[in-house]
Amino acid sequence: MESGRTVTCTGGSNPPLSAKIGRIGVEQVNKEQLIKECLGYPESTVNYPYGEAVEVIKNKEGKSFALIGLLAETDVKSIKKNCDDNAEVEKGDIFITLKCPPELIFVLRDEYKAVIPGYYSNKLHWNTIILGKDVPIDEIKKMIRLSHDLVTPAKQKKI
Repeated sequence: MESGRTVTCTGGSNPPLSAKIGRIGVEQVNKEQLIKECLGYPESTVNYPYGEAVEVIKNKEGKSFALIGLLAETDVKSIKKNCDDNAEVEKGDIFITLKCPPELIFVLRDEYKAVIPGYYSNKLHWNTIILGKDVPIDEIKKMIRLSHDLVTPAKQKKI
């Protein structure tokens, strides 16, 4: 995959991605499943503005609502330094960064250890969720929907 490449979901298959699996409760989820969940919203696209390491999911208007990737060693150090020095993160962890209303930001961070301030994002409007920790997949799906809804005008949401 090339930097800056965009893939539009038209019901076809997704581009090949890492098969790294994170454990969530009794369910397992991988990057492909997260991306598929995000692309379930009408006219969502996958973009690679930072190279192939991070998938950026955007709505029809080109507004980002999810960033999905694998943590490298430098990411782990940066998260501990800039986001949360007590974060339970490891090299190879899957992460998803999602927009969140300010009134829920700290509620979610207090409820789940795996929800940390948005990595490389405005920490008052974005949370990063580390998969395989304490956030159930159903909660992550709700957070994805909320993030999409926050960046998508009401008229676009109608199918």
